[in-house]
Formats: sequence, C-alpha cells, structure tokens
Amino acid sequence: MRTFHLAMAVIALLLAGTVAAQNLPRYYKDADFQRTGRIDSVQIEAQRVVIDDISYSISSNLIVHSPRAYSVPVSNLKVGTLVGYKMLNPRSRLIGEIWLLPNDYNDRPRRR
Repeated sequence: MRTFHLAMAVIALLLAGTVAAQNLPRYYKDADFQRTGRIDSVQIEAQRVVIDDISYSISSNLIVHSPRAYSVPVSNLKVGTLVGYKMLNPRSRLIGEIWLLPNDYNDRPRRR
C-alpha cells in the first residue's frame, strides 16, 4: 500500500510539471524555437549571449518573449534563466528570437 501511494505521488508531481508548462500563452505553443538551454552569460552591449557553454551573437532586432508579454526588453535576459531560442543563421550562431521559459518547463532539448 505504501508503494502505491509513493507511485501515485511521483505521477502527480510529473503531471503537475506538464500542466504548468502547458499554461503558457499561445505564442509559446506556436513557437518554433530550435533549441533550449540555460543562459550562462549575457553581454547586451557586445550583442552576445552564452547558452549551455556556447557563445551566440544576438540580432540587433532580437525579440525576447515572456510568459507575461509577447515582447519584453532584452534586459530581461538573466544568467540562469531557461530559454528556448531560434537562430536567424545557424552557421553564424545568430539568434533572432528568445523565449523565457519557466523552470518547470519540461521539453527535451531541441536541436535542428
């Protein structure tokens, strides 16, 4: 009986994370970001961001999406934040859009 309750508690926690991630706005659900990762460094003046130990350039027209607003200032990019991102040119590692993701976002890292 104790094992059953423990199993049910684990399932409830897993479902709670999935439901929380599904409460994102429509523009997140329609997002076609190519990768996910955690921000290691942000250098707005130099138009650079490091995500999961990889350095990227950020477009001067970068759009940053937040769960609270379609577009927020680039200053919302903070070290440690989980993000999804889309590159304008994968060969030059130029990011055009970033989605700020909740810490409970549960999606396999995307690589395209």
